[in-house]
Amino acid sequence: MTPTKRQTRATAPPARTAKRPTRAEKQVRTRAQLIDAAARVFARRGFQAATVEEIAERAGYSHGAVYSNFAGKEELFLAVFEQYMSQRIAEVARASEVEGAFPERARAAADQWMARFGEDRETFLLHLEFMIHAARNPRLSRQLGERMAVLRIEVEHRIAARAAETATPLPLPPADLALIVRALGIGLAVEALNAPGEVNTGLYGDFVALIAGMLEASRPRP
Repeated sequence: MTPTKRQTRATAPPARTAKRPTRAEKQVRTRAQLIDAAARVFARRGFQAATVEEIAERAGYSHGAVYSNFAGKEELFLAVFEQYMSQRIAEVARASEVEGAFPERARAAADQWMARFGEDRETFLLHLEFMIHAARNPRLSRQLGERMAVLRIEVEHRIAARAAETATPLPLPPADLALIVRALGIGLAVEALNAPGEVNTGLYGDFVALIAGMLEASRPRP
C-alpha cells in the first residue's frame, strides 16, 4: 500500500513561545536602564542641574518610573556611584595583572587609577560636587561614605594579604596604609584639576610602588 502524504509528513514540533519576563526581571531591567541614563545625564549636567524628568526621558520612561524604583535623585545617584565603584575596582584589578614583581603590579594599578581621572574629568567633578552636597546631610554622607570605602577596603585586604605572605612587619596597620593610598590618589587628582600638566600624577604610582616594595622585604613564608 502506498503511504499517503498525511502518513509520511513529519509532525512539526509545536512552536515555542518566548518566555515572558517576570515582574521582577522587568524591574531589574528598568533599574539598569535608569542607572545607565542617569550616569550620562549626571556626567553632562552635574548633580544639581540634572533633573529626574530628563533622566527618565533618556531612559525611555516616564518620571514615575524613577520614583517607583528610587526614592529620588539622591538615591539614584548613589546607585550610579555604586556601579561606578564596582567597575573601577574591576579595572584596577585587571591593570594589576601585568607581569612583574608585586611593586610593579601595584604601580600599574595606581597608574591606571590616575589615568582614569584624567580621561574622565567630568565624572570626577561630579563626584566632588556630590561629596560636598552629601557632607551637609549626615544620613546621605554616611551612605556615600559606605560606598566610597569599598575601594579602600579592597586595598586594605590586598596589603594585609601580601604582608601575611611575606611575613613583613608594616609601619602602619593595613587600614591606615590603605586610607593614605586612597587619599593621596584623590588629592593629586584634585591638585591636577586646575593645574593640568603641572602636577606629576606619576607620583602616585611612585608612592604605591614604594609601599608595595615594603612587602617584598622578606621572603614568602614556606
